Amino acid sequence: MKVLKEKISRERFIRLGSAIGVSVAGASVISACGGGSGSSGSASSTAASSSASSSESPSSDASSSSASDTATQEASGGEQAIARASEVAPGSATKFEDSGNPAILVHLDSGDFAAYSAICTHQQCTVAYRGGQLACPCHGSIFDAANGEVVNPPAQRPLTKIPVEVRGGEVFRA
Repeated sequence: MKVLKEKISRERFIRLGSAIGVSVAGASVISACGGGSGSSGSASSTAASSSASSSESPSSDASSSSASDTATQEASGGEQAIARASEVAPGSATKFEDSGNPAILVHLDSGDFAAYSAICTHQQCTVAYRGGQLACPCHGSIFDAANGEVVNPPAQRPLTKIPVEVRGGEVFRA
């Protein structure tokens, strides 16, 4: 078997490498922003969220829930609590699911609770609680934890608010 060797110029080699690099980078950005098809979009959003929360230091403001913490208690009406109020310290937050979608419950320094969809309104990445604000790890959007409003673009719309109320020491969807 005869092997055919093709000589390529340095310029062509650099162009080929650049094209491959741009393609890989573009696919990563699209995937991370939920632009993929099928279940890969939500999986990549979850991966972005996981990598964002795994990069937090132990002294971070975000509180993480164990499997037992996410198993919420049932109220007398059959609805499930998002969390026990005492488990979410003021100035911290916890993740939960709202109708199967990622959401975040924030215990404000004022003592009030606020909850939002954790889906960034820019390109649907999952936001995380950092230093009193909700931050998107994909493009740097920052949202105010007290009202969900955009503090730092590129997002143009606030996070979707989820109404909550505290009853019997537990936080419920209102």
